[in-house]
Amino acid sequence: MATWAYPPLPQERLEQEVESALANELEWLLRSLQDSLASLKEGLHECEALLAPKEPGSTLVLSSLRSENVKGYVTRVGTKIVKGDIQLRLSSLASRGSATTRLCLSNAPATPELVLSQLVSVRNLVNQSLDIVDVSAWTGDPLNASFIFGQLHLLRETISEARQMLKGENDKVRGKWWETSAQEDMFDPPLPSYLSFHLSIADSALVLHLRTLESNTPTHTPTAFAADISLTGFNLRDRLFGTRHRPHDEAGDVFTWKGDEVKHGRRYSSTSPTETDPSTKRKDTIYTLIDEINQNDLEMAELMHDLDLLDDHERALNLEGIDFDHAVSQTIGHRDEATLEARVRQARQEFGEYLPEGHLNDTETQLYTRLYGEPVTLAQDSRLDMVEEGEEEIDPDKLYRFDAEGGWEEVELDEVEELEESETHDEPPLVYDMEAEPPIDETIAMQRTREVAEQLGGEIMLEQFEDEAASDSTPRFHPLTSMGKFSTDPSTIFPPKDTLTGPVSVILSDFSNKHIAETAHRAFGGRSLPHSATTPPPRMQVPQQPIALEASQRFMTEMEANVYLAALYPAMYASALSVLVEVRKRLGTEWIRNLMAQEDGPHVLDVSAGGAGVLAWRDILRAEWEAMVPDRSPEEPCPVGRSTVVIGSDALRPRASVMLEDTTFLPRLPDYVHIREKPTLDDERAPPKRKQYDVIIAPHSLLGIEEEYLRKEHVQNLWNLLNPNGGVLILLEKGHQKGFEAIAGAREMLLKRFVSSPGSTNYENFLESPEEDAFIEKEPGMIVAPCTNHNKCPMYHTPGHSKGRKDYCHFQQRYIRPPFLQRIIGAKDRNHEDLKFSYIAVQRGVDRRVEDGIVQGPEAADAAFAGYEDAVEMPKEGVETSEAVASETQSSAEQAADVNALSLPRLVFQPMKRRGHVTFDVCTPAGKIERWTVPRSFSRQAYKDARKAQWGDLWALGAKTRIFRKLRLGDKHGESKKERLAKRAAEKAERDEGELDEEDTEVGGTPMIETPIKKKGQKIPAWLKDQHKTKRRQALKQIKPTS
Repeated sequence: MATWAYPPLPQERLEQEVESALANELEWLLRSLQDSLASLKEGLHECEALLAPKEPGSTLVLSSLRSENVKGYVTRVGTKIVKGDIQLRLSSLASRGSATTRLCLSNAPATPELVLSQLVSVRNLVNQSLDIVDVSAWTGDPLNASFIFGQLHLLRETISEARQMLKGENDKVRGKWWETSAQEDMFDPPLPSYLSFHLSIADSALVLHLRTLESNTPTHTPTAFAADISLTGFNLRDRLFGTRHRPHDEAGDVFTWKGDEVKHGRRYSSTSPTETDPSTKRKDTIYTLIDEINQNDLEMAELMHDLDLLDDHERALNLEGIDFDHAVSQTIGHRDEATLEARVRQARQEFGEYLPEGHLNDTETQLYTRLYGEPVTLAQDSRLDMVEEGEEEIDPDKLYRFDAEGGWEEVELDEVEELEESETHDEPPLVYDMEAEPPIDETIAMQRTREVAEQLGGEIMLEQFEDEAASDSTPRFHPLTSMGKFSTDPSTIFPPKDTLTGPVSVILSDFSNKHIAETAHRAFGGRSLPHSATTPPPRMQVPQQPIALEASQRFMTEMEANVYLAALYPAMYASALSVLVEVRKRLGTEWIRNLMAQEDGPHVLDVSAGGAGVLAWRDILRAEWEAMVPDRSPEEPCPVGRSTVVIGSDALRPRASVMLEDTTFLPRLPDYVHIREKPTLDDERAPPKRKQYDVIIAPHSLLGIEEEYLRKEHVQNLWNLLNPNGGVLILLEKGHQKGFEAIAGAREMLLKRFVSSPGSTNYENFLESPEEDAFIEKEPGMIVAPCTNHNKCPMYHTPGHSKGRKDYCHFQQRYIRPPFLQRIIGAKDRNHEDLKFSYIAVQRGVDRRVEDGIVQGPEAADAAFAGYEDAVEMPKEGVETSEAVASETQSSAEQAADVNALSLPRLVFQPMKRRGHVTFDVCTPAGKIERWTVPRSFSRQAYKDARKAQWGDLWALGAKTRIFRKLRLGDKHGESKKERLAKRAAEKAERDEGELDEEDTEVGGTPMIETPIKKKGQKIPAWLKDQHKTKRRQALKQIKPTS
């Protein structure tokens, strides 16, 4: 690159300009350096704070690698070790009767301090670095380049020295162990005199070196038998032949320790050997040599293969000979941890639970025990050895097996005819049959039976297992227990791939996963999506807000529509399916089949789930259709009726239409509250015809409406949309306090104004004119689930929100999160989630309490407490044929139908299963929350079923005791958690101040100095205003030394 100046400048002027530009650039660099020095100063201050003697310090765990020789902890405060408790499992230290030796730092006042000299040096160097930075920034000239260069050079040397202290690469830095080991009186009890306890810093980690020492002058020599020989333990071998020493890097070295020449008996370290360990270097050298040998063998094999000499001189190479790695690892240890673990896992794969004796050494056996448990050593029997040695002489038609005593016995086999064997060899090869069924997984016993049958030329006869199969087919639960289960089958919901997760994945594949996740986190309140259909745990302290995105909202971006499908669809599908399954169970088969038998099928309306509720309803219809027509062809469609979905967004509607065929989409919900129901004076025409639906699914549609009267208006509108001849309305909200209160408010409004009950068939309407009827008749209806009573909710005494509520009615359903939802929340391992929700299902126009004679109230509660176990006979266990089993099961089901589930109590909390008894918190048909106890002595079948009871089940087998359950429902005008905490803090501060005043009055009798009273127009100086505080502190200082 070239530069011209026009008009041309003299050479001297150009040089001046260059020098001026360099000076300006240098000045800019020096000024910028001040910001870097300020940042460096902050970092040095943080280092100084870490090394400052401030409580509580840091607790460090000590452990030895690949063994349990050293375990414990030490507490560091600044540069000192102030507390420590270490367990040593050393054969040279263990006292008689104890396998471990415990070392505890003493807390006595006169105990010497255990100071880490390396940390002291580091702290001094950090303070020196701070001084250098201060001199560079304030004392000296910051724009003097030579001065700054000298300061930076000095700073670099100081920080490098501190870094070397933390790395601890040599004894000069760490300190020689025989000079800087801990003193004996630092411990309680004192340290053994022959044990060296040396703490140092290596690679920024605290390293503990323990050395057991012995005198260089032996007390016993390996001579003939002596008079003081002891025959206890291994003392005899040591006295006769000398003590056996383990090899280590300091073996044979002599050191001066407390005025005596000593050498190592054994050394232990709390960390793995460092790179400077000589034994480590020798091991690396050996394994490097092995790698070179193996590489040379491979190169020789390639050359010999090219010359066609490999087959003739195969033994010249060690390709399949001795394994040098394995041979050397038994002496010097394995190459690394991965090699050791691979060796152990290979042994597990090759031999299973049984290991040949001596196959693994001590280190490998320890790792095997930690991974798989204690290995089982298989003893080699002499008969087995004989069989292996004389294998050629054994008759091939003989089979050996284990006998009861652990030996081998011969099993005689029938001779196989040579003709059949020849025919078998002459048969053509088998051809894979495309129409054959896939192979069935066999158990180990069945596989062994099949192999023996093939050797004998026989067939397996399964008739002998029919008795066992018949006994397994008997029901596990009482029929009434199975009828009252609140669960899907299986209990965990797997969102279907064909209708839900597959189409959603295809839609999301056109967009960036990162953008989808960021939009979801922004819309739903964070990474865990607390403002979605998920109910966060109370510990997160997340505000109880409605779902951020609604299907009925008018505007939604393309990315928000993707987020709605990815984050809300699976959860809404799972919760809606759980409630629909419960409604199907309580209303029975006749209800859903009558809907399917209509001319155009059932009419379903999805108000606020964006179509997820329709998908769940269609799965219910598909399952019922498969039960009705078991022999139908897979291509035959299932009648799904008419479906309507409310979606206001133009971005969400086409995405939902991909999954919902033959579906009508409405931009908003019709308003049937403010239209006329009959001709009026202004309009004598007949009222317009209304659309009516058999099932209305409205999840998460109430919390978004803040005003209570608007919520009631919304519920009334949904009720008007319902078919008056048996339509079902399902309301569902998140499983927290506000969600329950929204559902409970809707329940109270429906019972008060629409659903007729015995003793409450009408209500007084104060808004009607005097000419109209003041009392309005209610229409037939009933609550299907979860309530089995039509009284006031026992958990909702006060309308509206109650502060401090702890107990509320809600349930849970587990479902499997799809992969795209896993990516959004960043989950790596757990792919399931437990949804919590409150719900209510109400049927309009049909009251089975009147039609079927269902009893609810105190009488039903007392009958349920007594139990219906004897009202239904259990199928007999000794049934021989499958037809008898089916007939017994059918008769039990018919008897169970006589006991209606709507007269049973429901578990509203998780059952408490203790040893010998189970406790339930149930909502009874009388409208009360009671605690029932089912002990083992009450009934064998009831106790067995109670152990398997789950949250939300209906219980029909009674209990032994019952008491009222105390509820924590809060108060509408009570205190919130924040207010309670503030009040407690104020009370504690007032109480502490009162105690301090009493202490001042009792000790010394020092009179309290009153605060000067300010008169009107008088200004009190600050020193006089705070004078009483100063004198009070001075008085306390005089009192404290005498106390």
